[in-house]
Amino acid sequence: MDQFDRRSCRLTIFEGPDGSGKTTAAKSYARLNNARYVHFGPLVKITKGLARLYVEAMMPALLGYQDVVFDRCWLSEVPYGLAFRNGEDRLGDDQRRMLERLALRCGAVVVKCLPPWATVRGNYLSRKEIEYLENEDQLMLVYGQYQAMATALPVYNFDYTASASGVPAVNSLRGQSHSVSVASAGNALAKIVLVGENFTEPCEHDPLYQWPFASFTGSGCSQWLTQQLHAAGIRENQLCWVNADQNLEEFFEKSMSLSSTVFALGDVASTVLNRLGQCHVRQAHPQYWKRFRSAEPYPLIGAIKEVLNA
Repeated sequence: MDQFDRRSCRLTIFEGPDGSGKTTAAKSYARLNNARYVHFGPLVKITKGLARLYVEAMMPALLGYQDVVFDRCWLSEVPYGLAFRNGEDRLGDDQRRMLERLALRCGAVVVKCLPPWATVRGNYLSRKEIEYLENEDQLMLVYGQYQAMATALPVYNFDYTASASGVPAVNSLRGQSHSVSVASAGNALAKIVLVGENFTEPCEHDPLYQWPFASFTGSGCSQWLTQQLHAAGIRENQLCWVNADQNLEEFFEKSMSLSSTVFALGDVASTVLNRLGQCHVRQAHPQYWKRFRSAEPYPLIGAIKEVLNA
């Protein structure tokens, strides 16, 4: 690959209950692909900043340095929260969506490890003393949650008992990776491209964090807009995100589908797109709508649904 066209690397996420063969498969896959293996345990002492922990672990892939393999991720928060924390969810749908927004930049695939129940139960009982779950009732609850797991990322269903190699072949499910010279996110081939204005001024506690509409502080409009999209049933794999202070000429040339509809969020983004001669639809910036007109439906949501349903 041309050194000036370096792209984000791959993220592969292994999920599944105790006894599913998840860790063995994840380690084998990481070794085979020379990927950085990251294991996430229950993280019982973390109550704040959990989403940023996942982003930091994703960084080698986001920046195009090395493929990354996650052994569990934010998708385990709900099933294991039901088992351990009386249903407490430390992330919420909006933060999970923003994490998926960034994971899509890396062509992420979820490998759902879910052999038959009898196999999982037998494995769990044979080594119960080293597993996270405390009893079979918890295991059955978690197993059922994984059966119904919902994510906008592509999912590869993996049963190690039916696999000759023990390593899933997932690359055919991957989306297009993004150029590392543009801080974009989401599905590069999505029907909808959302162009924001620029990144906020660096904060004392967060000086170098710059990903479009993926702020976990709650102080801006990222979470508000994400909540609007979620309520409307618009999925993350239907969207691509970038800011107008990026190299948009390169973005439109290398990282976007030619059939996408481009929405400019605010005057600044619209001015930049006009300068480039890029056809787009101008919408009010979400920060303005959140601050001054939040009691009214945000027109962007209806406009996106109209394009998706066309």
